[in-house]
Amino acid sequence: MSMMKRNYRQIASKGLKTRVMEQHPLLRSHLPRTVWFSIDSLKRMLREYPTVFVKPDKGGGGAGIVRIRERSGNYEVCFRQVCRTLEGATLPFTVEKLLSPGRKYLLQQGIDLATVQSRPFDIRVLLQKPNRWTVSGMVAKVAGKGQFLTNHSQGGRPLQLEQALKKVDLPKKPERLKRVLERVSLLAAEVLEARFPGIKELGIDVGLDQQGKLWIFEVNTRPRFQMFRKIGRPEIYRRILMVHRRL
Repeated sequence: MSMMKRNYRQIASKGLKTRVMEQHPLLRSHLPRTVWFSIDSLKRMLREYPTVFVKPDKGGGGAGIVRIRERSGNYEVCFRQVCRTLEGATLPFTVEKLLSPGRKYLLQQGIDLATVQSRPFDIRVLLQKPNRWTVSGMVAKVAGKGQFLTNHSQGGRPLQLEQALKKVDLPKKPERLKRVLERVSLLAAEVLEARFPGIKELGIDVGLDQQGKLWIFEVNTRPRFQMFRKIGRPEIYRRILMVHRRL
């Protein structure tokens, strides 16, 4: 589906949106630590977390993301579905060479995600504001075999959220998890709108860790809807599209 041009506001910078959400104490507890990329900040993050992601400040689809994991004193670096092991001394400068010159990047704490059939998954929460913020749909995104990104362009596939939650062993029950997802996502929408008046649609990418805690990875102010066409619930997609056309 081609996106129609809209008059509402769009905010491209992931870092800027994260900084706004960090100002709210409840949202802050659901945000993985996220800092601007530099050689020094990369070294600090790797001292604190076993897994760190490098991601472009702008852009989507999982393009340009690097995963770094500590492995017995060395580091496994994965980029564009290719992984290699590097020594700590050479790591920062090798990673820097993978990044596009002139672009800003973020470093984000890695989260040990819950899995469906041994594949990590996250959740897209779609919010729209015809009059007030409403959760229009939630869908799970499951990574492809052997992959760590859940984006469709990176081999991921959509799955009905209810089906995904039934297949994972988490301390919290599915219905409770859905309520928390809705509550935190609606709060994020309200906080972001207070700083960026005029936003009317949000796609919030949320992960659940092995204990069932919710983590907000990023927020898209120009979300796409195609994944909702592929989960066997055509009424959800039709409702989303109908509201989208009124915004």
